[in-house]
Amino acid sequence: RRRLPRTHRPAATAVYYPACVNRIFGEPDGEAGPSLPEAVVAVSARAGRPVWIPDDVAGTCCATIWHSKGYERGNEVMANRIVEAAWGWTAGGTLPLVVDASSCTLGIAREVVPYLTEENRELHAGLTVVDSLVWAADELLPRLDVRRRVGSAVVHPTCSMRHLGVEDRLTGLAGACAEEVVVPADAGCCAFAGDRGMLHPELTASATAREAAEVTARPFDAHLSANRTCEIGMDRATGRTYRSALIALERATRP
Repeated sequence: RRRLPRTHRPAATAVYYPACVNRIFGEPDGEAGPSLPEAVVAVSARAGRPVWIPDDVAGTCCATIWHSKGYERGNEVMANRIVEAAWGWTAGGTLPLVVDASSCTLGIAREVVPYLTEENRELHAGLTVVDSLVWAADELLPRLDVRRRVGSAVVHPTCSMRHLGVEDRLTGLAGACAEEVVVPADAGCCAFAGDRGMLHPELTASATAREAAEVTARPFDAHLSANRTCEIGMDRATGRTYRSALIALERATRP
């Protein structure tokens, strides 16, 4: 696991919240180049939209893992903790909160709400939670020069991207980084579901069989998504290396 990159608050145009899955899980074996947090910080600065990572993100998460497992008390604690922390980080909602995993964006933006205290619901209503795909496609890409593109990219839209309505941002970013973009006809839920794919790999193997067959039927230069556990699921299903579209964007716009 790499250290999070150093950032500075005064010039920040957004607060960047690296999801715990991206803080815990490392890059694929043999992967060279920047980590996802390093890429997000670099490409945001390059676009003139610098971000700030708070020093105290450790010990916080989107609470999704808690409520998905039915740990009610833990879920309430973490849901309220992240909203209170985000309120402070964003100076009372003055800055947007950019989250780099789509399921975690969904968790903080919507799924924590029923578990918040009345006071924290009011704080939450004042937050602007932005998925990293939206940040990259809407705020960064128009301010960047694409200097190199690969020939082809296949994308894996996740369930949470569909719930958030941001699949078009994934394909848009892929289109900026590749000449050809393919969305598999059978793209769907990878069934990794947080840690289910680790404990019951047969679920992911079954759920991804058709999509994986389509992906492995031909070569691609890039395999893109924006949710680390789903990327791991697709890695296992296809034997290919999936990574965040923001890593691809950083590479494509690097001087």
